[in-house]
Amino acid sequence: MPSQIARILGEYEEALRLSKGRFEMMFKERFDNSCRFYDDFFRNLLTSFADTFENEAEVRRIIKVIEQLFGTKELKFAAIDGTCYKKQLENYMVFFGAAYAVRGQIRLMDQPPSVRYEKYSVEWDTSMVAYVPVPFAELGDLAEKQFTVSDEDKINLSFVHTQLMLLAEVYLAYDLVRSPGFAPNVLLWDQSMSSVMARTDIGVEDVGLVGYQFGKNRLTRQDIIVSYSHPYNKALRVPSSKKFRVYNWVLERLNSSPTPLKIAALAQEASLDQKELEGRCRHYLFDKWDGAKSIVDFDDPEGTLALNADYEDSWRFVLNLFDNVCTKLFKEKDPAALVYRTRDESGELRDRWMAPPDLDFLIAVGIRALVEECWKKNILLLGITKDSASKYLSKNYLGVMRNVGRYKFEDTLLPWTDRTFLEVLPYHDERLKAPWSTIEFDSCFMTLHLEEDEKGDVRVKGVRGDVVTTERLFAKSLAQFYLARNGARLSQGHVIFVDRLLNPEHDSKVVGIDVKGEKIGTVSPIVFADTVAKNQLQEISMFLLNILTRNLYPEVIGYPDPLHKADWGAKSLLKKIEPMIESSELFLRAHPLTQTFRDLRSQRKRT
Repeated sequence: MPSQIARILGEYEEALRLSKGRFEMMFKERFDNSCRFYDDFFRNLLTSFADTFENEAEVRRIIKVIEQLFGTKELKFAAIDGTCYKKQLENYMVFFGAAYAVRGQIRLMDQPPSVRYEKYSVEWDTSMVAYVPVPFAELGDLAEKQFTVSDEDKINLSFVHTQLMLLAEVYLAYDLVRSPGFAPNVLLWDQSMSSVMARTDIGVEDVGLVGYQFGKNRLTRQDIIVSYSHPYNKALRVPSSKKFRVYNWVLERLNSSPTPLKIAALAQEASLDQKELEGRCRHYLFDKWDGAKSIVDFDDPEGTLALNADYEDSWRFVLNLFDNVCTKLFKEKDPAALVYRTRDESGELRDRWMAPPDLDFLIAVGIRALVEECWKKNILLLGITKDSASKYLSKNYLGVMRNVGRYKFEDTLLPWTDRTFLEVLPYHDERLKAPWSTIEFDSCFMTLHLEEDEKGDVRVKGVRGDVVTTERLFAKSLAQFYLARNGARLSQGHVIFVDRLLNPEHDSKVVGIDVKGEKIGTVSPIVFADTVAKNQLQEISMFLLNILTRNLYPEVIGYPDPLHKADWGAKSLLKKIEPMIESSELFLRAHPLTQTFRDLRSQRKRT
């Protein structure tokens, strides 16, 4: 007679088999739906570049365009990846974050084009490293929630090591592109820039660095508002005049205008009622924060707006503050760079560790500075990510585009993620060859989507109704760089996600669409509707990425080789630093806290 444990295990196995069978049936149904959807519609949104890149005449044409874009046939490139780690000691938590870069050249004059990597040079450090030991007594500063059950809860709330890594990556990229002797033509980053910008775009009220002393000035809430309004680019119309944070657009207009502007004219240009525009701007631009002057002087009788002269250099001041903190943290290896003096609730001055919202603010400043520097120096900035469960393409983008009348297709249940959906297509279309890519779509579709209201009407909305990320800033796509067929056998690399920073000169000429909604107002994303639409920058990006994807390592087949080397470099840093952090236990045992108690006791006078 079987034991109770054997019976339980048998029942679990049966449940597992049943669940697996249901999943396989569901996946087969979604697979069949994907094939029909591809045949009926989606094939027009997918381009195979294989034949183009194998044609010598086409390659010469592309190289000529690249030479016109960058002014050279020998392109400098850099790739950045990062790593992080945290270690719990007896009375401390040690956070570690680092970023590593590899550099090289793409020689388009060679036939075929070749790739050469630069050896490490002592003239320029290719890494940014920070290790920050924080006493448990001060972890409350780092935790997003001040009151928690235990120190372990505080640690779980404090992903400081991942934020340190991201800050290191952003600063390394920014430091690299602004360096006169090392600025690349092409910069690869193992992050989705649009996602980084979205998740660090926190409310200005959450930033605790207000009052941070830098030089002769202190950081104000107004400086933070001005910083979050960047990046600015007139050609791409960034920031935009959509309802959500329309005050960013007003700030950009005032920054570029030598004279005051009429609020009525601005309202008309933004397609808003004047009272609504005034209401959306008043709290952030017209009101006085913390007793300081308002950012914008609003002359109500005259109806004019003018930027307060005190904030004309806000962005430059915040950039210098960001550079100073990161230099101390990553180059001078000073963990005290994350400590600043502020007043507590009782008004007493005390030292405080930067909390996650503060680090988010520094990351947000860094990526905005990186974007503007890339525009200034005509750098092709590409974000590459391997893993994602997103469905921005198959759900958000396609749904909104059908809703506004640009696409026509029938409802169907596709696989659960964009990546799963696209990776089944080569099994269906045997003519599909790598490299191939979807059309590019505006990154604002991360937030722009369809929702059904209580009445059953489907409307375009943003997150929480009106939150829409900046449009005409990044273009997203999904691509595959390795696909091999041997008879009926198919071998393929994973579909990867590509973010491309839009180019003001080329992409500003692309005609977009207007998506209108009650809460979002008018949002105008850039659109490359199908494969007929000319997208020269995507073709160039795919051509260069195809050259850099050598398929030398089976574990990352179909992934750009420089990013894999940067990942190696980052992990090598971790291997060297991890034993050092582990050895901290020896240091703490040699200098126990009991000695401190003894010293304190001996200093007290006996009564």
